[in-house]
Amino acid sequence: MWSSKTKRWSAAGFIFIGIVAGIIFASNFNWTTRGFASRNTPVILGSQQSPSKELLRLQDTGKAFTIVAKEVLPTVVSISTSKIVKRFPADDQFFAPLFKDFFGKEFRFPQPQTQRLNALGSGVIVSKDGYILTNNHVIKDADDIKVTLYDKRIFEAKLVGTDPLTEVAVIKIKGNNLPVARLGNSDELEVGEWVLAIGNPLGFSSTVTAGIVSAKGRSLGIIHDKNAEEDKSSYGSYAIENFIQTDAAINPGNSGGALVNLRAEVIGINTAIATATGYYEGYGFAIPINLAKKIMNDLIQHGYVVRAWLGIAMRSVDETIAERFKLDKPRGVLIEQVLDQSPAEKAGLKPLDIILKVDGKEVNQSNEVQNAVILKKPGDIIILTILRDGVEKEIRVKLGQRKTGEKSAKTTSSSTISKLGLSVQTLTDEIRSRVGMYDNDKGVIVTEVKPYSAAADAGIQKGDLITKIENYPIRSVSDYRKALRKFKGGEVVIFYLKRQDTPLHAFVKLPK
Repeated sequence: MWSSKTKRWSAAGFIFIGIVAGIIFASNFNWTTRGFASRNTPVILGSQQSPSKELLRLQDTGKAFTIVAKEVLPTVVSISTSKIVKRFPADDQFFAPLFKDFFGKEFRFPQPQTQRLNALGSGVIVSKDGYILTNNHVIKDADDIKVTLYDKRIFEAKLVGTDPLTEVAVIKIKGNNLPVARLGNSDELEVGEWVLAIGNPLGFSSTVTAGIVSAKGRSLGIIHDKNAEEDKSSYGSYAIENFIQTDAAINPGNSGGALVNLRAEVIGINTAIATATGYYEGYGFAIPINLAKKIMNDLIQHGYVVRAWLGIAMRSVDETIAERFKLDKPRGVLIEQVLDQSPAEKAGLKPLDIILKVDGKEVNQSNEVQNAVILKKPGDIIILTILRDGVEKEIRVKLGQRKTGEKSAKTTSSSTISKLGLSVQTLTDEIRSRVGMYDNDKGVIVTEVKPYSAAADAGIQKGDLITKIENYPIRSVSDYRKALRKFKGGEVVIFYLKRQDTPLHAFVKLPK
């Protein structure tokens, strides 16, 4: 028989064996030690949830881009031009005159080298019989023009006409089954609207980029064609400026291509970029299609642009002008000068009238008035809502026809004025003979303008003739001083000036 001690150890052994067996059965015979990750719940590798309605709507927008691109791409062409130029090597251009001076006129330098210059751009087919809209600078001075369609067909093109003042040009090809772009209404375009830019940037054919309309009515203050210099004073620095601004990428080669909305309508012709490098930096500009259509139709029908003429020089209203005329904010466009025998003069418009609306539409920039006029025809009636002596009134103007090369007076813009600093002398016969002008005028001539003074800020320059301050005629320095004493510091006072033969106004805020 077992002793009591043996029985106790036996019982303990059975208990230990039972505990071990229980652990084994509880672990399901899995004797491998599990790591941290394996002790978590199983990982779900992909969500089975459907995309949200918001994501589906965004996908629909992407599909819209695709549909628009498919419809418009065949109507956008690649334009390649070439021209023959004769050039001396750079060193020859500099040294040839020197050698001729030394050896005599019989000295002959090597003949100039003939070179062919090639350029690329874009265009938009706008009619089944082959008319194509593009930019003036794309085909300027070209000896030959070739057009490559989306389907790779190549055509020789002829120039129909160009308008450097708006940068619009029209060329024509002969072909069958030509795809035609649908032209929209750029007046209905809204800031923030999706647009696509389609063209051939940097030689990459049929390229589509997307963006939004960043702004409308932009003025860049540039001229692409030096031949347009003689006309720029009649319309502004670029002549006609009312660009659509977009952040859709536009690069060299895009010029003349299409800017389209999500209805697959061409609403602009890509034209320019704002850049310090020559390549896209976020700002592209297009000619509104309504303006391009008007210019195109004139070029096709007449071979030149028929321009309506109003006959004013103008400037936008700034804070200083608004303060002088007691406007609640800077708004409208100030008439600086009314040209003699112009439609504006015949209708009764006067200098210092402020144009608030054209045909019921508010205007706040000079280029907005310019664009409204250029879209009209000679003989059309426009209704100007103006502010005169604090009272609004409507004036009907029958537009005339502007003659090519006709000039209007130059205007000088001013900024906010803070100080007055002028030196003047009474205009005498001796001064008239010295300066060679103002023979029939009276007033005081400006002999000095201090930098950063109120006069300088207002745009007054040395040599200007002051003929009147507000309603006070100026005939001498004494008149000049008396007139200034009539006003308090801080007031905005109108100086009537002549600069050579051009009458001007300066808005001077007198220092307190």
